[in-house]
Amino acid sequence: MLGGGERADGGARTRPGEKERFSLNDPQSGTAPPPPRRKGDGSLRVIPLGGLGEIGMNCMALEQGDDVVLVDCGVTFPTTDLGIDTYHPRFDYVIGHKDRVRAVVLTHGHEDHIGGLPYLLAHLDEDVPVYGPAHALELVKHRLAEHGYGEGEVELIPVAPRKTYEAGSFSFEPIRVTHSIVDAVALAFRTRAGLVVHTGDFKLDPTPPDGELTDEARLAELGDEGVSLLLSDSTNVDSPGRSTSELSVGQTLEEIVTRAKTRVVIGMFASNVQRLAVLAKVAVATRRRICLLGRSVQAHVRAAEIVGRLRFPSDLLVPPEHLGSMPRDRVLIVASGTQAERMSALVRLAAGTHPLLRLDPGDVVVLSSRIIPGNDRPVFEMMGDFLRMGVDLKTWLTDRGVHASGHAHREEQTRMIELCRPRSFVPVHGTYHHLVRHAALAREVGVSDVLVAENGEVVELGEERSLAKAARVTVGKVATYGGDELPDEVIRERAQLGRSGVVMVSLVLDRRGGVAAPPRAVQRGVVDHEEGASEVMRAASLAVSRAVTDADGRTRASDEGMTEVVRLAARRVIEAKTGRRPIVLVTLSRV
Repeated sequence: MLGGGERADGGARTRPGEKERFSLNDPQSGTAPPPPRRKGDGSLRVIPLGGLGEIGMNCMALEQGDDVVLVDCGVTFPTTDLGIDTYHPRFDYVIGHKDRVRAVVLTHGHEDHIGGLPYLLAHLDEDVPVYGPAHALELVKHRLAEHGYGEGEVELIPVAPRKTYEAGSFSFEPIRVTHSIVDAVALAFRTRAGLVVHTGDFKLDPTPPDGELTDEARLAELGDEGVSLLLSDSTNVDSPGRSTSELSVGQTLEEIVTRAKTRVVIGMFASNVQRLAVLAKVAVATRRRICLLGRSVQAHVRAAEIVGRLRFPSDLLVPPEHLGSMPRDRVLIVASGTQAERMSALVRLAAGTHPLLRLDPGDVVVLSSRIIPGNDRPVFEMMGDFLRMGVDLKTWLTDRGVHASGHAHREEQTRMIELCRPRSFVPVHGTYHHLVRHAALAREVGVSDVLVAENGEVVELGEERSLAKAARVTVGKVATYGGDELPDEVIRERAQLGRSGVVMVSLVLDRRGGVAAPPRAVQRGVVDHEEGASEVMRAASLAVSRAVTDADGRTRASDEGMTEVVRLAARRVIEAKTGRRPIVLVTLSRV
């Protein structure tokens, strides 16, 4: 037994005006080919392309016979600053079988479940329908428009809980679950290998503000029918007990706003429409008006209003431009940027650089959120900036009641297993640690057939067969910026520039290939000027002159040959004097 008991076996479509593009970053190439098509053998293959072994970028393919259905298609966000907006999964496997993709089915509207969809659709030749809750599809419309898709160009099909939909040989039923976003569902797939339940992101909140509880009764009915496989959210497996109710968070925030005599800024995940609805009631009760700061929160409010999930009184919202003229005790500001995203509303408020508002000492700032792993440093820096301003800062670290996770804790995860009573279990949505811990929990509850799989590992289930790893497919991450995919070479060069800097050498040769003017070397990010940058660059220039003199006639006649001679000569000297190997760019001209 390994790691808690898991077994050890085993031409792109483009938008108008775009060039064809497909970049592959950070590959984790498989050693086996994609699994073969097996018609009529009663087997189901589960192929995780993202979200298993990591937090975010959720994307999973279900395959039987000639049909493939994708569950979610999300993104993840960078933890380093290389000019990357997001990463989406590598779609090699999907592209290789794109003629068999029957549908994409979404569980809810968070970016780590829908953000990669425009990139996926750009690589599919045929129109593939996208099923999902109405709120998720409204957010998808916004994302598709940003990528140049016209209204109606992609078939978006809204789904409702307890109704059945067909996608090739698959049929599926959405099941209502509570989460930190409205209109979230689990999915029950009827497959040749039996009934498969995918929980999506869920919690068992007994008092959600919208009154829509997780449909435990339907999950129990499916359990009575017989669940062959349960795929369940592992994110909070380390958290004992039950998650905090969203209603409790609303009560805590209401107490804070009621006591405050100055401005109140609530920083939160923009997608949490239920919390926005609670804050609207708080604002009315405390005679404040709400101001939305940040494009993200404004976009989510618009989407929720369009599908009827959010209704603000007509006079409740105040434009950001009016903040400066409003009494401090009559405004409740809702701001995005809780993860200290660059240029977000909260970061600019903390830095005192927001063009429409400057906070005063005594103002109350509440970070009604948690820190996503990897964002600790920038978030703590932002918190420090707020504290230096003299504001009254309240966070989940100091006031636990200001935030509730949208993911089930261990007691709720146990309850999900008990409701479904699955024959087999595969944990999803989490790092490898989370997956192993959740697998152990399933065994404790009595599930004997449990398998831990990561991205790229093909899991096969038969009607009468236990789970097994059947093959491995290529997976990885593709970096994007401004809606475009970034090639591997660009990312590698950016990383090298950050590590070692760049040296630019300009060289002028005469018609015979001799040095017509002294070479000039300029550096950025290699040597501090106080450390003798001028001396190092002079040594590099002299080395370039000697290399040109020593070159043979054939090399001198070739621009490509001379460029490489100059590049190597400069880098050898710089490495000898500094211990660094920068990128060396050569500009060569002849007179």
